[in-house]
Amino acid sequence: MLETQRHNLICDLLEEHGTVSIKLLVDEIGASEATLRRDLIKLAEKGALRQVRGGATLALEEESIRRRRHLAGSAFLANLEREIDAKRAIAACAAGLCADGEAIIINGGSTTFHMGAFLRRHTLSILTNSLALGVELIENSNNRVIFPAGEAHRKLSFILNPLEDTVTDAFRASKYFLSACAVSARGVMEADPLVARAEQRLATQADETVLLIDATKIGRNSSYAAFDLSQIDKVITDDRIKESDLKTFKGHGVDVLIARSGAQPSAERSA
Repeated sequence: MLETQRHNLICDLLEEHGTVSIKLLVDEIGASEATLRRDLIKLAEKGALRQVRGGATLALEEESIRRRRHLAGSAFLANLEREIDAKRAIAACAAGLCADGEAIIINGGSTTFHMGAFLRRHTLSILTNSLALGVELIENSNNRVIFPAGEAHRKLSFILNPLEDTVTDAFRASKYFLSACAVSARGVMEADPLVARAEQRLATQADETVLLIDATKIGRNSSYAAFDLSQIDKVITDDRIKESDLKTFKGHGVDVLIARSGAQPSAERSA
């Protein structure tokens, strides 16, 4: 990640929390503690923040209000910078499964967000709970974009609603694309129970559920189960996937597509 990108993320985290610790910065941004301490020094010299013991705080409350410009929150923006090549290849493969005139659902997430760049020339009806993806599609494509009813969560760039939603309940799709924070033999998992519930709800509206996940998240676990593996029809991942993980997916009847990164991303089915 570039220094300017780290600096923007640090400022976003400060806007969201008011005060941030070095530990939180390491967890959210993924850079080393030494690198982030140097970033804080540079930002403090510019007057963008004030260093405190173990972290940083806002320089001025007014500056926080004036700088708040991102629709997406810090966690989403940080994830967007990780595994970019793999995520773009996976997203390109997913977009290749779509045909003009289809109705599809795209769940929020950093991997599914990249589908927007590959759907610009399509004419689809797309229901998405991703604020960032919805804006991207509205501004740069002729796709019809539908948002579910609910509350906007800035950090996740999600629209979440645990209550009834007639918009979502009436929508029918051929494919449902989602990403997740972890997947293993225990199933598809998320760190937030509302996100897991939203994913389950959207899956009931589609004929086919397609999981987009880079290989670094396979074999990991998280707090809340969204799906059993047997409820997933396809997985699109990258070519770093382990043979043991391939066998796990196949043992649950999941079709695996392996995306190849490069100038022209492509995919192949595992043997």
